[in-house]
Amino acid sequence: MQNVRNYQTNSVIPEKGYCLETDNQYPNILREEVSLPALVMDKTKLLNNINWMQRFADTYHVHLAPHGKTSMTPEIFKLQINAGAWGMTVANAIQASAAYHSGVNRIIMANQLIGKANFDLISQLISQNDLEFCCVIDSIDNLKMLDKYFSDKGQQLNVLIELGVSHGRCGCRTQDQVHDLLNALDISPSIKLAGLEFYEGVIHSTNAEQDVRAFIKYAANIFKSDAFQSRLTTKNPIFTGAGSAWYDIVCEEMQSANLPPNTAPIIRPGCYVAHDVGIYKDAQNNVLKRNEIACGQSSQLESCLELWAYVQSIPEDGVAIIGFGKRDSAFDAGLPIPNLHYKPGAAHPKKVPSSWSITDVMDQHAFMVFQGELQVGDLISFGTSHPCLTFDKWREINVVDDHFNVVDKYRTYF
Repeated sequence: MQNVRNYQTNSVIPEKGYCLETDNQYPNILREEVSLPALVMDKTKLLNNINWMQRFADTYHVHLAPHGKTSMTPEIFKLQINAGAWGMTVANAIQASAAYHSGVNRIIMANQLIGKANFDLISQLISQNDLEFCCVIDSIDNLKMLDKYFSDKGQQLNVLIELGVSHGRCGCRTQDQVHDLLNALDISPSIKLAGLEFYEGVIHSTNAEQDVRAFIKYAANIFKSDAFQSRLTTKNPIFTGAGSAWYDIVCEEMQSANLPPNTAPIIRPGCYVAHDVGIYKDAQNNVLKRNEIACGQSSQLESCLELWAYVQSIPEDGVAIIGFGKRDSAFDAGLPIPNLHYKPGAAHPKKVPSSWSITDVMDQHAFMVFQGELQVGDLISFGTSHPCLTFDKWREINVVDDHFNVVDKYRTYF
């Protein structure tokens, strides 16, 4: 693509006004110069979201290591790091490699490292000597596997003991399991304890906030214990938690936990970077209800990811078939929501009536009920819920300015 700028700054762009002012050096969504369906990211809102979460973390004096699995987009990683992120979080060895080769030199793999091919990949990364890497462990079996492999390689691997909750995902369920791991680390020459990791997002009880707070307090007490502190081998041991729903509670509890002064407290939300119009909008609304610092920011998180598609057919009155489907958008946490309607040649797009909605999706078709004027060939944009599962359906994201000019193309690496 010719004449495409690659913006890597945090400069403020004026708020979007939906008028068709274009720069002819760029392809434009509304001029139909981009093949649809297409995933479109609003650069202004993206930068707002990145800076919003960084300010929030800074206010609580915690580090931010955003979960990269949300976007798996190197350009976004770079923007997050440039805005002040401590490093990035990943879920597996392949994602760790992608982050490292994007220029990230601090990586938390918030998962167990299992399997020889994955051991090989991480061994290659840490051999570069410019990477701070740690993964999590929750079992002596895993510890033995790692110790044998990295001892044979003559390398040291930093690990975080992971705490879990009953009926949750991975992680030690009891203090006895933690103590057994600590004792096993005493005789493990290659595996070094760098801290403690937990994930509170799997707590869905009736009294969820109370239970989340109790879990973080429990984690902090284990981390502060003499048995744990005496095994730490790093100058700034890590105490880390927080997904995209309870990060405010995690920050509050970290602040009040009286952690040792050399501790690196780290939160790991990921979905904030794109936000959404579904489950994370609801989660953020809950944050705003309970947290004054979030409410007091000069801006708020905005959904910056949209799917643009054509009206493909209107086979029945009040029913339109839209040219996208399950191959193009997340549908696990709610169907896409129509946002803007544009008739080719019009001065600007319009907000769609609230009565318009997607009722079902197939592989490449979406069913939308509507009232009013709509024609085959009209353009409609859709917001989605759960951005992770929209990002991973695309290898290229159209990054637009305030007038729908495509000023950049971001590649994803899933």
